[in-house]
Amino acid sequence: MRYAEAVAAAPPGSSRFRAADLARLGRTTLNLLFDPGPSSPPLEDVAAAMGGDHEALYAIAWALPAPRGERLLRLGQRRVAPAERDAAARRLVRGSFWYLTYELAPELWDRLAAAEPVAPGLLADLPADGARVLEVAAGSGRLTAALAGRADTLIALEPCLPLRRLLRERHPGVCVVAAVGHRLPIGSGWADLVVSCATFGPHPPLGGEQVVAELERCARPGGVIALISPEEPSWWQARGYEMRSYPSPPVTLEADLEEFFGPAHPPRRLLLKHAQPGGVPLPLRAEAGR
Repeated sequence: MRYAEAVAAAPPGSSRFRAADLARLGRTTLNLLFDPGPSSPPLEDVAAAMGGDHEALYAIAWALPAPRGERLLRLGQRRVAPAERDAAARRLVRGSFWYLTYELAPELWDRLAAAEPVAPGLLADLPADGARVLEVAAGSGRLTAALAGRADTLIALEPCLPLRRLLRERHPGVCVVAAVGHRLPIGSGWADLVVSCATFGPHPPLGGEQVVAELERCARPGGVIALISPEEPSWWQARGYEMRSYPSPPVTLEADLEEFFGPAHPPRRLLLKHAQPGGVPLPLRAEAGR
């Protein structure tokens, strides 16, 4: 999602964060958030939003690669009118909402993920039985729990430290590794199934051609890459992915979750592709709704 789109679509809970909260994010998260691209907040917004909070500004700049960190500090020397500062702070927090939530309010995200289960028919159609499965951006384990009982081997990749902790506590038999989607520490062709839930889209760093290439690189010839409710399904379809839709499971959010995240959106779309056409494909059920 582009930065301007993320700003416009931010859930109500964004009002609970402040711009200075970005300085509390870990180095990996800050580098992912500010990796140059259409989804990255402009450094001008960061500098303006800090409004003279030099400690927060330096904490963010220190975490970034030197050229970008130095540029941020230079931008931070500009005088900013209060109205511009407030507007930049609102944009920055709204555009960074999910990063802030994953790392600073993981318990809320975990409760939301539990309250928005993946459609059962979709889970049944994942060719995970007896397979080597790579789950990318596993979060706190919404999908991991379903895969762990079916896969022969399961590796769960997740960049956010608080969510990795939850994964390890709940699934001690799963190999949990810190990694981002555009740099997967897995050998080419390792997985029978590469799967990710509600994460990737067309725009770097949480998507784009580099992520597609990495996901497909890790699947064996004839293996399956499966994206569950990714952003902009039509973008994936244009790259050879088949879309299936499933009935949405009943969902009732507790009041505080709805106040924070807005209406529920349980994952119910599946985008599928066999790696390297010409290999022996894994069986996929044909009766799923289209």
